[in-house]
Amino acid sequence: MGKTSLTRVVRALSIATSVLLAIIIGQVLRTGQDATLQAPANYVPPALTALCVLLVIFGFAAFTRQFSLDLHRHFAWLVGGLSFFFAIVPLAILSFGNPNTAAALYRGLRIPQGIERFWDLALVLRSIDCDASGFNVFVDNNGCLTDAAIYGPGMLWLNNIPFGIFSFSHVLALGVAAMAVSSLCLVWLARQSSGFGQVVLVVAALGAPWLLLLERGNVDVVLIWVAVVGVFIVRRWPSLWVWALLAVGIWVLGTWKYYPFAMGVMLLPVLRVRRGWIVFVAWVTGTFGYVLLTWSNFRFSMQSNSNMTEIGDYVVLGRVPVVARMVGSIFPSNGFQLGDVLVALLVLCAAAWGVALALSAPGNLVYPSMLGAAGSAVFLASVFIGGFGWAYKAAFLLLCIPLVSSLTKRRGRAGVFAGLVTMGLIAVCSVVVWNTLLATLAGLTVAGFVVGFSVTSLMRFVMRKSVIDQRSISDSI
Repeated sequence: MGKTSLTRVVRALSIATSVLLAIIIGQVLRTGQDATLQAPANYVPPALTALCVLLVIFGFAAFTRQFSLDLHRHFAWLVGGLSFFFAIVPLAILSFGNPNTAAALYRGLRIPQGIERFWDLALVLRSIDCDASGFNVFVDNNGCLTDAAIYGPGMLWLNNIPFGIFSFSHVLALGVAAMAVSSLCLVWLARQSSGFGQVVLVVAALGAPWLLLLERGNVDVVLIWVAVVGVFIVRRWPSLWVWALLAVGIWVLGTWKYYPFAMGVMLLPVLRVRRGWIVFVAWVTGTFGYVLLTWSNFRFSMQSNSNMTEIGDYVVLGRVPVVARMVGSIFPSNGFQLGDVLVALLVLCAAAWGVALALSAPGNLVYPSMLGAAGSAVFLASVFIGGFGWAYKAAFLLLCIPLVSSLTKRRGRAGVFAGLVTMGLIAVCSVVVWNTLLATLAGLTVAGFVVGFSVTSLMRFVMRKSVIDQRSISDSI
């Protein structure tokens, strides 16, 4: 297929993605206006808001031929500084005995304050302490915890870390350290991104999803750390053992929850390293082996997500709550909904758009593609396949910014459009968490596009004729 033909395909797929977004929103509007269904009155306003916001983003990108924004080289530190400041200040106010002021600040930042500091991290650490004392934390009323632990057995391996570092007694220190490390990761991502991408990261650093992730001390943030550190180390020391270390890190995260296994797609470049197939095959074997050994727990986890049909606008993302706003059952016997088909078509169409753009103007984007593949794949695994996720899942899309921010400079008119649309949608998903429909559609569109583009770029890199020595992978950022 010639370059001109591919360009037409790219344009057609971008239009098709826009049309599918409109159809989904139209279906929600139709449901909300059907009096016979007794649909909640709040269906319509969020859908109209979503339609207007998406029209602005796609319209602005369509009428922009060139886009360039240059910022000071130290701007990346502002991103990290704002992230840490707005995370630590409410915590400090709360810790120094001003709960009302802290609660007001959390409300102003649109963050639902937890019942205790670092609520999610505290739950993990209590589970570890109970396991160390001999309790079975995976059953209800186990004598130590009221409810069963919701994480995988791999989380309890932290008991083997010496000096009892991962204990509830250290929850405050670990939570603050997580804020600092996470903010440094944003600095690094900003340094890898172009000007507009850095602006989006500033928006995200002040947005509720990112700050909620830090306020709760949720372990999902570790996925971002592993992706960032993994790309950092394999770019500088691309030896086989470093790739193996990254593979082990991803596998361990998958034993905490299941969807982190999707990050394994960022390991594709190891197939270009001499004997790298050993690492990749070992990782795939270990992943399938773990899932099979814990199959009942895997099914329970998936079923728990499918039950999250909350249709109000709360700090959630997911295919399930979006489909719950639409009517139209294709197979009534098993509850398979028209909305599931529409959302799946949206993701597939966006992915095809990304594939076509990657094929139309190939370039050396190995490391940004690794980041983008990790972030988009884990977002889709949780929000699309799993069907439900709290707002902080949007933070995974920040890993896509170095890749999509480069499109405005390297891919011509089609790249400008795709880059502006995806960065705009990431900004929306990083802020608008009280409109489940808008935030979910924005996130799924970006994740679909990026997974298509990044996996295609990585596969083109892998399929070059000769296997190269591990030291010859060039720096592409």
